[in-house]
Amino acid sequence: MTNDPELEYSPLTQTISEHDRSIDVFIYREKGGSDWYLEVVDDHDHSSVWEDSFASDKQALQMVKNIIKQEGFAIFLGPGPDDDVVEPVAEG
Repeated sequence: MTNDPELEYSPLTQTISEHDRSIDVFIYREKGGSDWYLEVVDDHDHSSVWEDSFASDKQALQMVKNIIKQEGFAIFLGPGPDDDVVEPVAEG
């Protein structure tokens, strides 16, 4: 048995797509809580989770939209299965 808190998802939780890629924007809080949390998951299950909470679900969504506007949609995308990934070589 787990004691995980029950989560309540905002109606602002959504999927945003650009070209052939998408991100899921999850905005949630502990049921009955006041602080909202934000997680963005791309279509290859790469996740970005904010450590800080938000006073409202609208502020959380606006954070994602601002980042997309300033940095571009691709900032949230990890490598896909067809991308060339170069693993770092250990020295020593």
